[in-house]
Amino acid sequence: MNAPVIRCRQLTKRFESVLAVDSVDLDIWPGEVIAILGRSGCGKTTLLRLIAGLESPSGGSVEIKGQQASSSDYVRPPEQRGLGMVVQEYALFPHMTAASNVAFGLKGLDADRREARVAEVMGLVELNDLGGRYPYELSGGQQQRVALARTLAPNPVTVLLDEPFSNLDSSMRQLLRQEVETILRSQRTSAILVTHDREEAFAVADRVGVMIDGQLPQIDTPERTYHFPASREVALLTGPCDFIPGCAAGGGEVKTDIGPLVCNSAAGELSEGVDVDVLVRPDDLELIPDANGRGEVVAREFRGDQVILSVRLESGATVRSRRRSFSTLPSGSRVRVSPVKTIPFVVFPAD
Repeated sequence: MNAPVIRCRQLTKRFESVLAVDSVDLDIWPGEVIAILGRSGCGKTTLLRLIAGLESPSGGSVEIKGQQASSSDYVRPPEQRGLGMVVQEYALFPHMTAASNVAFGLKGLDADRREARVAEVMGLVELNDLGGRYPYELSGGQQQRVALARTLAPNPVTVLLDEPFSNLDSSMRQLLRQEVETILRSQRTSAILVTHDREEAFAVADRVGVMIDGQLPQIDTPERTYHFPASREVALLTGPCDFIPGCAAGGGEVKTDIGPLVCNSAAGELSEGVDVDVLVRPDDLELIPDANGRGEVVAREFRGDQVILSVRLESGATVRSRRRSFSTLPSGSRVRVSPVKTIPFVVFPAD
């Protein structure tokens, strides 16, 4: 199939004076997993609800498998869209067993085919022996597996996942997201995951869309979104980062107080002599103990598996460097700061 299963064009939603979703273009391709990453209130859940048909757009359109599903004057009902949705509250019927919850959405099948499909998807989420239990008899992770099985049972065009793991502890969240990704990939089911957790977005998605104030300023592979953010705001949302001042020297080089750096600009060509800010992440820099070094370690944060050192440069800017957990470099040390990044640094106009 050479066409997207879901296509949003200029999709917009306004709640009175609040512009929740602002002219979003988005394509979801068969078998693709997309993550929409953003802070609370940025509009990501509203975008998902517009795609699901739970909200009517103020403008723009949604197409599903080439057919119009939403416009400003038409909304196809959610149950006629062929989409499945998993939410963080699980939304299981408490008076039904796990198997009955899964069977609920299987309309139009005779009893034997419905029973076979329930058994198939319960096996897919590894809950074969728990079909007779009620939701209150299941753990949070098991309830979320039942919710996923119920969503997958009708063979949806796309699965919509709205913060599905946020109610789980960190170890269970990591385990379940790995299992969910494996299931989606094995079924070649496309999915849209809405999350505020960048680790979750990067781990699961083929492409990550960063949502800020109702807009999607960037959607790209996790690697490109992280290493080549389109703006400062995207950079801050996709991982810890610092900015050091520099001056463009021509030929893509920028002079900084840690030495010349090869850079490219998110805003286009760099003009010589222009002041810029260079984006650096904790993995981009190495610290070399040097009594004459131009950097000073001003803070040390031990995190068990790593140490984060904060270094003040001559310009007054502070940068962080991630080091192995057995690093013994103490606060007050003089250091030489050296770039270890093998791809160009990204710069933005000086703030």
